[in-house]
Amino acid sequence: MTWWEIYFEELYLRIFQTMVNPDRTAEEVAGVVSLLDLKSGARVLDLCCGQGRHAVPLARAGVQMTGLDYSPYLLSQAQQAEQRARTRVDWVRGDMRFLPWHEEFDACLNLFTAFGYFEEDAQNEQVLHEVCRVLRPGGRFLLDVSNRDYYLLRLWPKAWRRHGRATILEETDFDPLTGRFTMTFTWVEGANWQSVMHSVRHYTAPELANMMRRAGLLPVSFYGEFDGSEFDLTSKRLIVVAQKP
Repeated sequence: MTWWEIYFEELYLRIFQTMVNPDRTAEEVAGVVSLLDLKSGARVLDLCCGQGRHAVPLARAGVQMTGLDYSPYLLSQAQQAEQRARTRVDWVRGDMRFLPWHEEFDACLNLFTAFGYFEEDAQNEQVLHEVCRVLRPGGRFLLDVSNRDYYLLRLWPKAWRRHGRATILEETDFDPLTGRFTMTFTWVEGANWQSVMHSVRHYTAPELANMMRRAGLLPVSFYGEFDGSEFDLTSKRLIVVAQKP
């Protein structure tokens, strides 16, 4: 099995929840609405929706949301979040390389560095071709990934942090030949420990722009934050908005 088929389970979500707070989610959701100029009733696909932390609040704001993810565990968490929020999202389990729609969405989202999972560049680019295919003409795509250059300049191979009674060890490696960051997270609590690992291909802004153009998408804007800040070397995020002609 590949890493992404087994990574997104209970331990991933436990570690994730130590890094992302509700304020960050609210800022990202507001940024998505602003940067895409989303209107109530727009039909939007959240690609790699995870536990629904963006799709659910967007649905509550009046957007017609569909969330696709490969992980049954995260989709079950998303359904629970939907029920608590008393809103409606269509949840679909699937592979982002093979989407079961055609020109159905006004916009598509891929957030929190959920791009670059696959070993071959061609497979990662295939995701963009699928995004273009499922967007309506004039539809927009927002891609949010980590800024590779920012993290390369600040690469720290090992870091420890505390969370309650637990200690979390983060080990990071970058392969300059493949452009992949590999991170291992180890959760240590008392005499017990568990580890999970992910390996993601990180692309530069020009690389992403060229991939999007080959997929039929026209890059429109590049941002460094969800507040619309300019993208530069000091930006932690790389947010690209592209449009289907």
